[in-house]
Amino acid sequence: VRASKGLYFLTYSSLYFADKATDYEGKTSKSDYGYKKIEELIRLCYYNNDLVLAALIPVGDAHSKFYDISSKGIGDAILGAGYFLPVKKADVLPMLFIKFPTGEYDSSKSVNYGTNQYDIRPVLFLYKAIGRFSIDGAAKYYFRMENPSTKILPGDELYLQGLLGWQFTKNCKAGPAINWMKSSSQKNDGVRVSGTRRESLSVGGDIYLRFKPLSVTFTYLRDIQAKNTTKGDFFQLKTVYKF
Repeated sequence: VRASKGLYFLTYSSLYFADKATDYEGKTSKSDYGYKKIEELIRLCYYNNDLVLAALIPVGDAHSKFYDISSKGIGDAILGAGYFLPVKKADVLPMLFIKFPTGEYDSSKSVNYGTNQYDIRPVLFLYKAIGRFSIDGAAKYYFRMENPSTKILPGDELYLQGLLGWQFTKNCKAGPAINWMKSSSQKNDGVRVSGTRRESLSVGGDIYLRFKPLSVTFTYLRDIQAKNTTKGDFFQLKTVYKF
């Protein structure tokens, strides 16, 4: 959404639980996986008319009960820039993000908080308000670079995300949300690895509350479909403060 000029401080406090891991057909491969990820994502956003600049630094802990392994600390940092298009009937914001391999990584571990590889992430955001009704959407494509330690190219990812909102009061909005992701196959030292495509579909909702000078959003998403990935529940509390 277009915002007034200034610096914004955001925090995303999230928790993800997944007892199941799935295979390439979506069938349960590990019913006692016990994956848990706790994360605090700190974001600074600067708005200057149509220009938007962003920096994100995650701190968290990823743990798998199945492997009895934890990985924690500072995660992969992200920098981004974008510019609102001259469209009057909606807010349309293309941005370009770059993810840097700053997070903890150990190639001998089955679970890592960092990825040890760069991402280039073009993203298109859309916001449209119609009376008390609103539509939020995002299309994201992650070009994922090779991990130099393992020589594995993890596979590009396409995300389509949407949120329908209804303004119940001046300071409260809520509605259903959906998040779909599909990846390409991994490559090992340049050779495509069959059966490594990943896909997930998550549904849930958001509740947005505004209290000057702070706004708070609670998000819940449940994985209803998963292939070659975990299947669980995601909880997030986002806060926004304008300096």
